[in-house]
Amino acid sequence: MLYKHTNNQKNPRTLYPKKEEQEERIAAQTTQTRKSIVGLEDVKLLSSQLQEMSYPGATTTLEQSQTTLANSYVIPRHGLPEDVAYNLVHNELNLDGNPHLNLASFVNTTTTDIANKLINENINKNLADNDEYPQLIELTQRCISMLAQLWKCSPDLEPIGCATTGSSEAIMLGGLAMKKKWEHRMQDAGKDISKPNIIMSSACQVALEKFARYFEVECRLVPVSKKSHYMLDPKSLWDYVDENTIGCFVILGTTYTGHLENVEKVADVLTEIENQNPTWSNKDIPIHVDGASGGFIVPLSFHTDHMKQYGLQRWGFNHPRVVSINTSSHKFGLTTPGLGWVLWKDDSYLSNELRFRLKYLGGIEETFGLNFSRPGFQVVHQYFNFVSMGLNGYKALFKKSIFVSRVFAHSLLTSKKMPGYFDIVSSTHERISDGGIPDYVSDYWDNTQDYKPGIPLVAFKLSDEFHENFPEIPQAMISSMLRSRGWIIPNYPLPKSTDDSDQCEVLRVVFRSEMKLDLAQMLLIDIEGIITKLLYSYTKVSKEAQHMQATPESRRSFIYEMLLALASPEEGDTETNPELKERTSRNYRGTC
Repeated sequence: MLYKHTNNQKNPRTLYPKKEEQEERIAAQTTQTRKSIVGLEDVKLLSSQLQEMSYPGATTTLEQSQTTLANSYVIPRHGLPEDVAYNLVHNELNLDGNPHLNLASFVNTTTTDIANKLINENINKNLADNDEYPQLIELTQRCISMLAQLWKCSPDLEPIGCATTGSSEAIMLGGLAMKKKWEHRMQDAGKDISKPNIIMSSACQVALEKFARYFEVECRLVPVSKKSHYMLDPKSLWDYVDENTIGCFVILGTTYTGHLENVEKVADVLTEIENQNPTWSNKDIPIHVDGASGGFIVPLSFHTDHMKQYGLQRWGFNHPRVVSINTSSHKFGLTTPGLGWVLWKDDSYLSNELRFRLKYLGGIEETFGLNFSRPGFQVVHQYFNFVSMGLNGYKALFKKSIFVSRVFAHSLLTSKKMPGYFDIVSSTHERISDGGIPDYVSDYWDNTQDYKPGIPLVAFKLSDEFHENFPEIPQAMISSMLRSRGWIIPNYPLPKSTDDSDQCEVLRVVFRSEMKLDLAQMLLIDIEGIITKLLYSYTKVSKEAQHMQATPESRRSFIYEMLLALASPEEGDTETNPELKERTSRNYRGTC
């Protein structure tokens, strides 16, 4: 995120007066001491000890409290004792939302006490310093080897990779490696290298587009559609691929709907395109798999036969076109935020000019990354998770998460209180064979291999039938009213499409490991309660609107704005209040 130092920060509002104003008050008073108002002693935000605290060099307690607390955007002249500073910061951060109820984010929010102990023991270690922390580097090597095997790398190859700052850096490195190899192929053929392009679906996370913009590669976004399940349609590649295509980003679990883009079908179309263009010097266009979410979920949740039944048996390094894969450990690797990985199938896919050999930290290090110094404890946490949970531990945890997400989707569709009110846009609740749902949710647990693989999330929207019956009820109200109950559930438009499906908005719930059945049931009950309240309010407001001397369009607008006002703590309609419109219809392409 980018942040500006504006007038709001330069002159922040404060309960403490500015120094000049206070001096005027002090001069007008007969005493220089601050007096408490009788009866309001317990209203003070700060303890009396803090308010009366004196520091060396401070002329008055008031001056010290002003410089320390009045402007939070200025480094104070005199610091506070650590325990006092801790309490101030701790209490302020209590205003943050409950991370367990933040269902918008893929980022892990739980850490065990034992893992925290290990994290704290290694919190000051620098992953960039090979010479000082050799065993930390060894743990990194072990994680790379474990991921390579998880991603189906052949024993005959020697994969290479590194830890990154989340998947964003990993995507940049994967794209750079493809760009450099493309340049080599074109230069060897004596051809121009000034117009590289890269292919990705419009369902991509914003980090993929960042690569193209930051490293001067034309970004060719392939629009999606309802028919393509809001993910990359391989047949569309004919209109986008040419000799200057450095590669394709294929997403193993889209941010919008959790679908797995089909590596095998994309590769087949690339082969067909290349066969139709025998004069191209750029052959074997590579695929980078964005496994930010799916890099852990897919290999640890869906066995080979299950993926084969779905038509996606070769999604990793077992496919010849896949040259690199990235993932986010802080999502389904279950580490603290900030750790990602990128691996290349073999040393040959990472050009030498992208690597740096460093000697000034005491030893010789080979590095490829956009960052240098970075925390080492995150790698320790990932290795600890691998060792403590093992394959079976991860599989058991993910099976439960996927089961809960499927049950929640099934319940939305079959709720007697909301009959036909919702459509499910994600697909993990559907059978592979016919797209249907089971009569009993227990089948999701007993016969999990019969259902479509994907990320444990549910993307859903109000049905066309609901909109026809209640056209003035905006879907954004559900998200806003759920927030009053503590739930954070985004409402955002679908990605750019060829069939105007991007005019639709969806609600999305991510089922991380802490989202158990009882919590999912509470969420469902809250949604049912909100729908009931909306329909009751709609009936009352509609009756009132019928008495208005206005056109039908004006009455509909009146009903819409009245209902929206119920859901929003802010005044104003979405057309005249841009901030309200942004908040109630936010695009979550950048969601981690």
